[in-house]
Amino acid sequence: MFLSKKRTRLTVALLLCAMLALVLGPSGMATASAPASPMAAPASAPVVNPDGTITFSLKVPGATHVYLNLQNMVGASPAYNSYPMTADASGVWSIKLGPTVPGLRGWTNPPAPLAPDWYGYGFNIDGTPPVIPPANPTVFTTATASGGVNIPDPANRDIWSGATSAWSYVFVPGPAADFIADAAVPHGVWGTVRYFSNVEQTERQMQVYTPPGYGKDNRRYPVLYIMHGTGGNDTDWPVNMRANYIMDNLIAKGMVVPMIVVMPDGNVGGSLHYLRDFPEELMGSIIPAVEENFRTAPGPKNRALAGLSRGGRWTMATLVKYPGYFAYVGVLAANYDVTTEPDVYTVEMLDNPAINKGTKLLWITVGDKTDISYDRTHAMLALLDEHGVNYTFVQGTGGHVWGVWRQNLYDFAPLLFK
Repeated sequence: MFLSKKRTRLTVALLLCAMLALVLGPSGMATASAPASPMAAPASAPVVNPDGTITFSLKVPGATHVYLNLQNMVGASPAYNSYPMTADASGVWSIKLGPTVPGLRGWTNPPAPLAPDWYGYGFNIDGTPPVIPPANPTVFTTATASGGVNIPDPANRDIWSGATSAWSYVFVPGPAADFIADAAVPHGVWGTVRYFSNVEQTERQMQVYTPPGYGKDNRRYPVLYIMHGTGGNDTDWPVNMRANYIMDNLIAKGMVVPMIVVMPDGNVGGSLHYLRDFPEELMGSIIPAVEENFRTAPGPKNRALAGLSRGGRWTMATLVKYPGYFAYVGVLAANYDVTTEPDVYTVEMLDNPAINKGTKLLWITVGDKTDISYDRTHAMLALLDEHGVNYTFVQGTGGHVWGVWRQNLYDFAPLLFK
């Protein structure tokens, strides 16, 4: 077992040699990539200006076009828009960006501050200009550069890498984002833990957060196991959602029971058997490794399980297969779909009385109708009603995006272990 630094560190050499080969884009939205002659180099990390705008820059001498790719905070998935940057005589490309909600129903760049939030961004070098949508489209849309090479920011250590994407991040402060801020409060420790997977028969990794004071006492702590979605991995919750800062801030306010948070990589068994194999990975490898290496409080009353999108489906699959093992269960923008693996799961499994008897809280939420999981979640609620499964449903707002799930964790964690 080893603990990683709180920030991912990438050397400039690695960035120059390898980043240009990355295919970058949000989950499920990989873009075409090709070799490029200009070489990108750090210019400066993004600068958050006093008026809330952000200045982004990248040095790419010889490039024909450079675009800033900025993630939307709206829509059916964490999509992005490409904004053209301008170059100076030394080959430094820059842009000052300030749309209040970038990409809201179109490709816009009004002179307004960015709303307080945690923004994913990157750069496209020598791509084809984006096709700008009509001024007032009726659905959420994007305008992205195609082709070229997409890279994260070589001047920024805040970076996330998924299955088909990599993003840099920048924080715009403000009251609305205080719950995810790196505030002046006691901080827990977030680290990478290696363990042996009985499913994959190899070493794998997970991220583990221990609360402030964990290293100074001998008490045992309850554990929240929380899962990422499609295209993600174990780093989604600490990087994209800033789970460690959310927990630090909740603990500092006395709003939650101090807890260990385990963030596994759920990508086991391949796409064919992901619902079949994840519960076995969790129960047979992840939980034993956590309970062997950390001071965990015993019993179901001290265990919680949650997940977003596909991670919510993993969560439901685990609940029906191992009812009563987790007293607290959270399903974020997901559904229980037995058609995926009917040889493993059936609707009749919902009739097991152990689900209600052993689950103190089954908390379900989804965004508004712009969330791709909206209809599926409501269909699942009807199925749970039909089989008499008790749950608490909270109708949320917003799409199938990071910001919604950050708020979900902030709302769900205070309900645990009480």
